[in-house]
Amino acid sequence: MLCEALRQADSPDIAAVLEATELALDSSVWSFGSPTFNPPNLGGIVSERTAMEAMITRSDNTATDMMLKLAGADNVRRFIAAAGLNNTLIPDSTRALTGYVFGASNYLTLTWEQLLEVVQGPQVHPFFNDVQTLASSADDFVSYYSRALRGDFFQHVETLNEFRRILTLCDFIYLVPLPLGVSAYTKSGNVDISGFHVRSLAGGMFFGRRWVYFAFIINWNASGATDPDTLSRFFDAINQSLTLVKHALSR
Repeated sequence: MLCEALRQADSPDIAAVLEATELALDSSVWSFGSPTFNPPNLGGIVSERTAMEAMITRSDNTATDMMLKLAGADNVRRFIAAAGLNNTLIPDSTRALTGYVFGASNYLTLTWEQLLEVVQGPQVHPFFNDVQTLASSADDFVSYYSRALRGDFFQHVETLNEFRRILTLCDFIYLVPLPLGVSAYTKSGNVDISGFHVRSLAGGMFFGRRWVYFAFIINWNASGATDPDTLSRFFDAINQSLTLVKHALSR
């Protein structure tokens, strides 16, 4: 979503363009899993740049839906296809995804009030499905970031710099954490629904005039809303792996 939205606004004055583009933050885009925009407690007008930052910094689903609405889910899918990312799927919105998983027949037009109601019922479809889902492969992530972070998808260096800047805001850089002494550009993924959990972290590190691209993905089942033990082990594995890579390539 971030890359396609930036491609659509690609220009030498990209920061000003994004700041000047106003997006509605209201019930039409509210979605669960939004720690920054915190529906229904926040509303008003925010800039496209602010929405992009919220989408990356805290993986905010309301921000994601705002960007999907602006850029167009089908446009994002066309970009994904053109980039050859054949194992990557996106929903029309995170709200539509949740609605479909919980069996709403009108998942594409679900209101905020209807979303609140439908999730009171049982889960009807698995998170991974062929209608509304978020999915990718490690190969696709590495293929994408190895090109995007070098600027292959942008016309102006200013847009590339904005893309990189926003990716440095991801909170997982410090929660994992990634090794000290690198420039880290990354995006996290988070799912916790009916005992099914997903965490992912993909992107790139730059150090010693060298790029390293990575993707870490774990899907698992565990009772409860969270599973901190598995998450801690996953973070440790990421930290240890990338630290070893950095040390090996810094000699």
